[in-house]
Amino acid sequence: MLAATFCISACQSGDTKENATPAPTERSNCLGFLNQAGTKAAAGLLGTDSYLTSAAPKGTAGAAKEMVSEYRANGVTEAKKIGLCWIYRTTKDLSDVTITSSFASEVPDSSAVASAFTPYKMGELALTSSRKAVIYLSCSSDRFEADSSRRTTTLRVEASNRYEPDGSPEELRRNNLTITHSVALALAEGLGCENNADLPSVFKMAPGA
Repeated sequence: MLAATFCISACQSGDTKENATPAPTERSNCLGFLNQAGTKAAAGLLGTDSYLTSAAPKGTAGAAKEMVSEYRANGVTEAKKIGLCWIYRTTKDLSDVTITSSFASEVPDSSAVASAFTPYKMGELALTSSRKAVIYLSCSSDRFEADSSRRTTTLRVEASNRYEPDGSPEELRRNNLTITHSVALALAEGLGCENNADLPSVFKMAPGA
């Protein structure tokens, strides 16, 4: 797991993990990965506004740099997941919600995963359930190649809950997808994806795929 930088949620104080760098001014937004809708969705999943977050070193810029380095070194490696944001209900070793990114060789057919996920039109494809959400996005950026030529790659951003959260299935699906959209949008901006990989700037549950 990437080294993590911890921050305390808004209006809260508390202990951070050993060797972590407190960043109370980040207001539990995973160093910029979570926007206002994302932080509200995180509180909904965890059932509290008093939660901790940790993020990839240097936040969105650091994660984008690692994605670029991974691509230049190994190309599309679906098995390699890069940690972006971790959300904790309390100070502990294991996160309650983990958000990662990876490259994908293809976008799945929504009908093939309909038994496990509800599909939505967002990016290339958005999938969500009560415990997990995934967004596939096509990123055209000049950062992936050393000569700055534009390259289009498919990215996969996933938010996964360690346990089944409390709440109605509809509410959980929305919260999981809201968090995933927030992180995916921040990553797309950090990578310089053309048109932010066609992600909407404001989250909205689009019609099914």
